[in-house]
Amino acid sequence: MKSVRILCVCLLTVSAVIGNEKCPGVTVVISEESDVILPCSLRTNQNLEQKLFDWRKKAPNKQEVFMYDGGLHYNNGRRGQDEHFRGRVSHFPQELQFGNASIIIIRNTTVADSGVYTCDFPHLQPQQRFCIKLVVELTLKDRSGEIPGAAPKPFVGILNISEDEALLKCEVRGASPKPKVEWRDSDGNILPAEEPQVSHTGERYDITLLTTVTRTNSSLFHCVATQEEMGHVTRDQIDVRYCEKTSEVKSCCGVGVFIALWFSGVLTVAAALAASVAAKCIRKHKKASQRNQRDDPSKKACNGDTELPLHSQTV
Repeated sequence: MKSVRILCVCLLTVSAVIGNEKCPGVTVVISEESDVILPCSLRTNQNLEQKLFDWRKKAPNKQEVFMYDGGLHYNNGRRGQDEHFRGRVSHFPQELQFGNASIIIIRNTTVADSGVYTCDFPHLQPQQRFCIKLVVELTLKDRSGEIPGAAPKPFVGILNISEDEALLKCEVRGASPKPKVEWRDSDGNILPAEEPQVSHTGERYDITLLTTVTRTNSSLFHCVATQEEMGHVTRDQIDVRYCEKTSEVKSCCGVGVFIALWFSGVLTVAAALAASVAAKCIRKHKKASQRNQRDDPSKKACNGDTELPLHSQTV
């Protein structure tokens, strides 16, 4: 849910300027994509319903944000509003009678909205101007494809796996600036990892990070790449299925061998039958194992295969 930053600002803390300009009087800090109220109120509580007030952003070129003139404004037909603010700014009509000319930026506040804003009353005597500095801070989110150099989704895979632990690999390629890469468990806890393997071509970085995980209550792990300078974070996850003991094969084949030895030299037919049962058991288990490998690539590593190919797996 989008949040609205509502400020209760004492009127004395907002800088009202007559003559020489002195800005800003108050600083408002919000997170990207929040809604924000920029305060502007007269100390005298003078009714503003038939007055003129003009909101502008000082840089880069005194952008027109919101102008109100005796009931006519940018949201009901008045022209001249800067395109950047069109459809995003409104005021509080019911507050005008109390001298409140505050505005609210209501949609998708961005870092580009940061800057110094002025609220002018050009026809009042003496003329008054209020100054507010707005700081919009970046929030961490996936900006892949939006910003050049944003790290792409990591590639994750399993290098080795056993009954109790697995060696996981994460690769992040072509990121600029250099991202921070971490392995985390399903609760978001950072996992111990080996020293990252870093290479770069120009300003583009490739990073490989290995970690060893052990059998726990959770088998889901995340590789997270973060570039705080641009508010970018991206991740991928992998579900690790540890190797299982092959006791079924050992037990089944052991019974067959035991029967064969017991009747050896006594009943040739019984011995042959025992050997046949054992062979069928092995073939049956082998086929089941092959099916499991196709269904779960982790099983390939359990059977001694080399490194599993890296992939982007979403569970």
